[in-house]
Amino acid sequence: MGGCLSTSSTDQVQTPPSTTPTDAPPAKVPAKKEEVPAKKPTEAPTATETKEVISCKKVWVSHVIGPHGSTIKELNSSTGAHVNVGDSSHDPVSITITGSPSSVKAAKAKVEAIIKEAEHPDYEGAEGHKWREEADRCAKKAEECAKEKDALFDKGDKSAGHKKLDEVKEWQRKMHEANAKAADAIFENRNKGKGDRYMDFHGLRKKEAMDILEKKMGALKGKGGTVELIPGAGHHSQGAAVLKPAVIDYLKKNGYKYEEKNAGDLIVHL
Repeated sequence: MGGCLSTSSTDQVQTPPSTTPTDAPPAKVPAKKEEVPAKKPTEAPTATETKEVISCKKVWVSHVIGPHGSTIKELNSSTGAHVNVGDSSHDPVSITITGSPSSVKAAKAKVEAIIKEAEHPDYEGAEGHKWREEADRCAKKAEECAKEKDALFDKGDKSAGHKKLDEVKEWQRKMHEANAKAADAIFENRNKGKGDRYMDFHGLRKKEAMDILEKKMGALKGKGGTVELIPGAGHHSQGAAVLKPAVIDYLKKNGYKYEEKNAGDLIVHL
């Protein structure tokens, strides 16, 4: 018996015609068993990938993309996910995030924060907000004193009326002083660390922005190069944009050449 089995085994290798059907399966089983574990490692990564889709109003998509795609690049780099902005001809725009669950979760949180900031921006900052509130308080005091002043004059008490008028003027002075401090704080909040060739005027009132623009541009006159001005596109204004037309008018009157980087961003050539 033993010699017969040995001959059969040898015949399978050396002389195929002598191989019997019952001998074939045992020879093939080991090969099949080896193939199964080889596939598992390649399937594991795809099983852990996930996807999230965020709906974003078209007007805020540029905030997610950033200048020259800088914001999306930072999102991909810092989270390890892949953020892709869909067809911007549609509104809202679909923003798709793919990657591992942890990277997608991190990227989603950042994208949602960017959109929230775009929709409800904090232009003023803590210091600017503080001085705006102080200016409003002084304005209300001035109004109250003005009413009291009018009542005194109506009663014929001119002496008391003039004293109250002085109070009105003092409250108005304090109001202007607080607004000036607010403007400086807001401009600092929007432009800190970005150099003197970058000016974001968001959060400023028209006169405040124009005063800063004239002062800054005067200091840069004759130095060559370019300056980036951000008067905004008026998305958060009631009605049409107010500051952008005023900035463009100033540039034209002073002979500056400029180009629109986007709806609310101008590149000025000195």
